Amino acid sequence: MEASAAPPAAPATGSFRRQARLLRYARPHWRGLLILIATMLANIALDLLRPWPIKLVVDNVLGNHAIPGVLKALPGVDGKHGLLVWVAVGTILIFLLGTLTQMIYTYNSLLLGQRMTWSLATDLFAHLQRLSVLFHHRRPVGDLISRVTGDCWCVNTLVADALVPAVQALVTLVAMFVVMWNLQPTLTLLALGITPFFLIVIKVLGGPIKDRNREQRDLEGMMMNVVEQSLSAMPAVQAFTREEHEVRRFRAYADRTVVAYVRSTVAGLWFELFAGLVTTVGTAGVIYVGADLALKGELTTGTIIVFLSYLGSLYDPLDSITHTTQTVQGAAAEADRVSELLELEPDIQDRPHAKEAKVTGPIRYDRVSFGYEPGREVLHEVDFLAEPGETIAIVGPTGAGKTTMMNLLVRFFDPTSGRITIDGVDLRDMRHQSLRRQVAMVLQDPFIFPVTIADNIAYGRPDAARADIERAARAANAHEFVSRLPEGYDTLIGERGATLSGGEKQRLSIARAFLKDAPVLVLDEPTSALDARTEGALLDALERLMEGRISFVIAHRLSTIRRASRILVVDGGRIVEHGTHAELLANHGLYASLYNRQMDIADHDALSGVADTTAGGDDA
Repeated sequence: MEASAAPPAAPATGSFRRQARLLRYARPHWRGLLILIATMLANIALDLLRPWPIKLVVDNVLGNHAIPGVLKALPGVDGKHGLLVWVAVGTILIFLLGTLTQMIYTYNSLLLGQRMTWSLATDLFAHLQRLSVLFHHRRPVGDLISRVTGDCWCVNTLVADALVPAVQALVTLVAMFVVMWNLQPTLTLLALGITPFFLIVIKVLGGPIKDRNREQRDLEGMMMNVVEQSLSAMPAVQAFTREEHEVRRFRAYADRTVVAYVRSTVAGLWFELFAGLVTTVGTAGVIYVGADLALKGELTTGTIIVFLSYLGSLYDPLDSITHTTQTVQGAAAEADRVSELLELEPDIQDRPHAKEAKVTGPIRYDRVSFGYEPGREVLHEVDFLAEPGETIAIVGPTGAGKTTMMNLLVRFFDPTSGRITIDGVDLRDMRHQSLRRQVAMVLQDPFIFPVTIADNIAYGRPDAARADIERAARAANAHEFVSRLPEGYDTLIGERGATLSGGEKQRLSIARAFLKDAPVLVLDEPTSALDARTEGALLDALERLMEGRISFVIAHRLSTIRRASRILVVDGGRIVEHGTHAELLANHGLYASLYNRQMDIADHDALSGVADTTAGGDDA
């Protein structure tokens, strides 16, 4: 993908619904949520108490106002000095209690956020496992990784950084309004007069913040995809000296991401500017009117100080709403990216009456057609029968549809028309997971994982005993090379099997199929990437593996399928010939043409090898 490619467009609607749906991840952690709410209310109560020690000092210690009757009940409050001691002690207690409740709040917020985030990430990862192979072929891997590991933090943001603070802001506003109204109703109404302007700022400037954040997240996902592509293809990148090209691709996305990040930040700064201007105008109005009332003798100095302190506490929730709005818009962009995947329905679904699969009878392709896109079929009216014990070879030119035929057998896709049956039962009437347990596959790319040798062999049967694993390795001619490894079957394999040769990786793949012991076997060009000597060493193992099973062999090297029960020749998505090796040669059709061409190439290579050996001998 070129760096100039545009990221996916953000959806225009459904964002609020998506955010609300993600809030269900807070439900299993309701105890932690209750602790958050309790500490939040405690912090609000302490905020209400914080200005009063100052008022008592100004009005009752330094001023001439009488000590409130409720405070006279405290021990030692028999004069201004005693009251001053309690004011100092109260200030310390309020600080300690406030700090303690804030610590509890922060700890539980972190714990709740982590649990919700990784619950969502696990569900998203599990959902990706259920989506079709076709989906994964079409979507950039790096972007999917970004959505699982990065965008799932949106649920933490929505709950711990948006929902709870919004509730706290609302409760604080109500509490402050009640207290301030009792202090001075006129100033309270004046302070709240800015609310309509605040809502206008949120409405007008909040939307662009989400758009900018979505653009930034999409570009970050594409940038991660460039990294994933380049690192996965590092041998090719270095072999063709394309390192600078890949760096330029990354830099192009990085530059665009920086621009998107700056645009997102600028949108947030404008939002903060106008929101701050609104609260500042409100504060200026309260200062002017409050001072005027004090000059007229209608308010005490301590009352004005307390009211201005409360005003800050009143506007703090409004400022919190400002930041929450920005936070929510950023989380909304991430929630959209997560929900887009969660809302995708898997292409392969079990019918309501689907049953466990059990392969006892023949496999039949009954006029099967299939296309990856509507109106563009790659298989046309494929029709054949495979009996138990038979080996069916499938050959044809590249792109003829051979692998697609086998992908339909394991329900990576479903036919667009026709049906595939096992013992007369449509595959779509079987649970697809149980169907796949009935099929063992040995592919051209053996997909070796960075775990131990034993774990790789047991990947399809993780509960297998070590004796069964070793027995499968012996059957696959793998035991000998495994025994030579430093730790034998407990040897860790490098990423993508980098520490093994091609033949060794393929033997592990064959051992994996032996251990699975499934009644149906699919061999998709298992030896095409190997040299003739290594291929010969594997053919015996493959023949043992195929005994007693319904086996399908996709092959380009026609010399490896001479003993197949039947050969299907596929061209343009159709079966154009079928029969045994001898019958197809006698027909002088496409199979004979492909076979003779390969034999001519093999004879030419053999003669070239003899000539090279002779020349080498003369030089010696």
